[in-house]
Amino acid sequence: MPKLLLLLIEVIAIAILGVVASSDFGFANGVRITLAYLVAYLVPRIVLERSRGNSTTAAVILFLLAVFLAFVGYQLLLLCTFFDDYSLQLPNLQGDQRMYYKWALHHFDGSVESQPVVFPGFPLMMIGLWKVLGVSVVWPQSMNIMFTLLSTVLMGLTTRRLLAGKVSSSPKVLVAGGMLLTGVLMYYQTMGVCILKEASTYLSIALTGFALSSMVTIDEERHRLWLDLLLFVLACLLMGLVRTTYMYFLFVGVIIVILPHWRRDWRMGLLMLLVAGVSLFLGNQLSAYSFDRHAEIVGGGWNMQRFYVISESQQFYHDLLNYYFLYSPWHKLLMLPLTMTVQFIIPLPWTYYDNPTTLSVLSRMTYGWYVVGGTALFYYLFLSWRSKDRLSIWTWWPVLCYMGISYIMAGSVARYIAPFQSLFAPVAVYVICRLVEGYNRKAFILWAVTFALLVTIALLFCLEVQQSTISRILHTQSLVHYIKSLGW
Repeated sequence: MPKLLLLLIEVIAIAILGVVASSDFGFANGVRITLAYLVAYLVPRIVLERSRGNSTTAAVILFLLAVFLAFVGYQLLLLCTFFDDYSLQLPNLQGDQRMYYKWALHHFDGSVESQPVVFPGFPLMMIGLWKVLGVSVVWPQSMNIMFTLLSTVLMGLTTRRLLAGKVSSSPKVLVAGGMLLTGVLMYYQTMGVCILKEASTYLSIALTGFALSSMVTIDEERHRLWLDLLLFVLACLLMGLVRTTYMYFLFVGVIIVILPHWRRDWRMGLLMLLVAGVSLFLGNQLSAYSFDRHAEIVGGGWNMQRFYVISESQQFYHDLLNYYFLYSPWHKLLMLPLTMTVQFIIPLPWTYYDNPTTLSVLSRMTYGWYVVGGTALFYYLFLSWRSKDRLSIWTWWPVLCYMGISYIMAGSVARYIAPFQSLFAPVAVYVICRLVEGYNRKAFILWAVTFALLVTIALLFCLEVQQSTISRILHTQSLVHYIKSLGW
């Protein structure tokens, strides 16, 4: 697609958004929404345009993803302002979104009661936006869209770095491939639109992955190390602010990438660890969690047992786990195959809500993750052990993060693993590039068929269990209602 044609399409899309938003929210708010979404798109668009490996294909992928996120975000705006008592200034948000918004609004003007938050970094960012632009749910949502798009671009650039010299594909193909496989992670993308801290963690992890990739790439890339250090500082400050407990995963990333050439990289690694340590300490001063609480989360205990895997829809899994959070570390390690499998397959690709929303349906379209994760798994199982097919040690960082989340949370919370899903995109791109070059095709076809069959069986089993659970819940509710009607 010629650049001028893409520019024309971009202008038309913005114009359509302006007309629709003005019709739904009035001219003033329509202009604000249009400009906010435009900035959210232009920043990652400029970053991509100025990057090595940029191409029209990558620009089209970014544009299509931006349109998709704008659509999801706009649906959320409509949903949270549908009733007369709500507006863009006081939206009808649910769950953690409501909690963050009310905390920010309370500390901004005291107009609502505050709700407790563990990590106040994200609502503090909202307050900063409101001081400049005025109170509206549009500003933090647009910021999150921008962060999600930036994270997608960064994963494309990280893919180029990691695979340079490893495959015959050009830098343009690698950047576009990394962005495309990140873009199909529906749960990752849709959560990035919500008024949650997820998009900030995405950007922090993507910045860290890009910065660390320079330490394992060919020598021509290493002149950028100090610039990458600055990006890592930004990643640490952001993560320390919005989700302090995830700083430990950044420590793991630094340690693992300096291991192969520690004599060469120990100074840079030590500096990065120092930055991460300071960010962890400063972030924890804002957090409601103490370091003792961090240790309790990892070690388990009754608090974890009381708060996780307790919903009615998780009853079957709860019965399998039994007292998981009270088990010894070795017992939990032995259960990793189960917890990692559950972590991989959730959220299940269907919804059982009576009135599902656009967001709830799209966030469960996890087939893209199955493709990316399954393709990356082929590398770890069959290629990573061969010297001729092996990528850098960087590829094991997302695996350790994935295992850590599965171990700590019993694989029961999809949002906790989402920031790390994109890190598997470069690995999946590598497998695909090798297939295009003619390597491992028969083995991959056999693996793909086997993997698809296993996932299908697992999903059918989960569907049967869930339908049985829902039937039991409905039957119990009907029975309780009947007993109450008798006056018992």
